[in-house]
Amino acid sequence: MRDVSRSKLHARLVGLMAVLTLLVVMNPAIATFASEQVGLANIHRSAALQAEETDPTQANAANVNVELVFDSSGSMAQEITPGVTRIDAAKNVLNDVIDAIPEREGVNVGFRVYGHEGSNQEEDRAESCLSTDLVVPIDGINKDELRAAVETYEPVGWTPITLALQEAAEDFSPPGESEVNAIVLVTDGLETCDGDPCAAASALAEGDVAVTTYVIGFGLTQEEQATLQCIADAGGGLNLGAGSAEELNVALFTVLEELQVVVQTGILEIEAFADIFPRATVTCATGATDSNPDGETFSVTLTDSNRVELNVGICDVSWLYPSGEQKSIRVNIQAGETTWVRGSLLKFPQGAGEIYEIRDQAGVVVWQDQFEQGGFVWILPGIYRMELLERVGNPILISAEVQCLPGTATQLEIFTAGS
Repeated sequence: MRDVSRSKLHARLVGLMAVLTLLVVMNPAIATFASEQVGLANIHRSAALQAEETDPTQANAANVNVELVFDSSGSMAQEITPGVTRIDAAKNVLNDVIDAIPEREGVNVGFRVYGHEGSNQEEDRAESCLSTDLVVPIDGINKDELRAAVETYEPVGWTPITLALQEAAEDFSPPGESEVNAIVLVTDGLETCDGDPCAAASALAEGDVAVTTYVIGFGLTQEEQATLQCIADAGGGLNLGAGSAEELNVALFTVLEELQVVVQTGILEIEAFADIFPRATVTCATGATDSNPDGETFSVTLTDSNRVELNVGICDVSWLYPSGEQKSIRVNIQAGETTWVRGSLLKFPQGAGEIYEIRDQAGVVVWQDQFEQGGFVWILPGIYRMELLERVGNPILISAEVQCLPGTATQLEIFTAGS
């Protein structure tokens, strides 16, 4: 169930009528079903406006300039897991990042490598320690160039982290108002070219380009990871560790989410009529990995609000109808989008103590009780069947089928002869 534009939503609400079939009456009477618009169109339209105003994809007010700075040293050829080298893992993660980055104005992503010349042998150290290149400039989102850079990314030499940070200063311009410059440095080792990366990160942060430096250590020991902390401290960013491809993926997306380059959450909204909506429990599975294909499961119950922000993934939404039976549907939460669960109200006529049952087409019992004037039930749009279960006196309504349309309140009205 997808979001719709305000104009389409308004047009859909105005003029919708619900009609009934199969009415059986004991006394001469007329029964009608009308789709009520008064107040509901404005309520729903306000909810739609609220969804648009808080859409996660619109949260990125600032321009963001990000440079991915990746280690191309020879140690990246080591296996991170059996049969998978660090460089292979890094390439897979980089391609995931490229796929996820939105091609929108205000997001600019570049790619720089270091240690990609010479070799990791002592005789080639001098050459390798002078190697760093901006492969893709920080100018928009050129996914073809980024993928080509990943394809040619290979493990070669030593680890000139300081040089890479110093040279990266030339890749940025001084930021304007509401503009962010950031480096995401990925390394599988410490500085091996006698530089001071902490001082280089400090110079970037305090210089005209005002670059924030984030550090991700890949396959490092705890002691080595702690050594990188001064880079993050001096650069004003995070220091994250990754021991596998999955953890590298999480670390990179954590940084890119903080920078508001990518959105890994979406909104679930259940259609409400004023404060009428089911207090549903939402159970989601997210973060699936090769080692944990089922991912992590968490639940949240809607109480005061019909709207919740969730991680991307598949979620089950369930609630209890007044009958006590449970209704469940499955939804797909997509990044930066609002997933709607459309609803409808079925309003009851005055009864005389009769017991009625309402079932949906799947046979789930929605209601099993008396009808009272002013009573109602929130339901999913669809066709519902009403049946008289317990006769009291001389009931008018025996059975009926009614179609309830999204965004409407369907009123059941019964008139006896002469009324």
